[in-house]
Amino acid sequence: MVKADADARVMGMTETGKRRGRPPSGGREEILRATKDLLREKGMAKVTTREVAARAKVSEGSVFYHFEDRFGLLKAVFEHTLEPMHLDGIDPEDDDLRSTVTAMSEGIEAFLNGSLDVMMAAQSDAGLRDSLHAYMHESDYGPHRGIAYIALYLTAKQQAGVVRADVDPKVVAAMIVNDALQRAAVPKLIGSRKGIQPRPAFVDTLMAMLTPPA
Repeated sequence: MVKADADARVMGMTETGKRRGRPPSGGREEILRATKDLLREKGMAKVTTREVAARAKVSEGSVFYHFEDRFGLLKAVFEHTLEPMHLDGIDPEDDDLRSTVTAMSEGIEAFLNGSLDVMMAAQSDAGLRDSLHAYMHESDYGPHRGIAYIALYLTAKQQAGVVRADVDPKVVAAMIVNDALQRAAVPKLIGSRKGIQPRPAFVDTLMAMLTPPA
């Protein structure tokens, strides 16, 4: 029992709080970046504060100062990664439907490529998963935001006569978001891009659906 208690204290010094004294200078962004890289390479179960510190080239004490413990570090990485998806570069006045839809698809896929690794890692720990869900709920993050933005664009194009009036903008927007999700998620889940249709073919099909009859 004494040995077990001693072992627990040693483990606690490695993976739980050490936040005392003045902070080691800088390193917070480097720690977050190193943790994200290790999550992608090794999975959450094998990421330790010691490895993170070595990868970030900071002391392990710096990790504890900034994030208190391993749970706090992983939670911070998830929150840091799940920033809003920015589609602001899409010009709402642009009537070139093909290029705009293509840019939307590429932008969403790029965003998801940067966030899916940590979102998937969080599913292996109930506490982190629940924390992630709570953070997303509080921040109003999720696919509904991208769908709403794209639907607004398509509605405006309907009013301008660029998109046919008998399609549902929200349904089309969901198709664009879900296709991008498939492009980002499938290679991570099965290790290949089998079943993913070429983006030009997907966009061609959308154009056939959206373009008003001559």
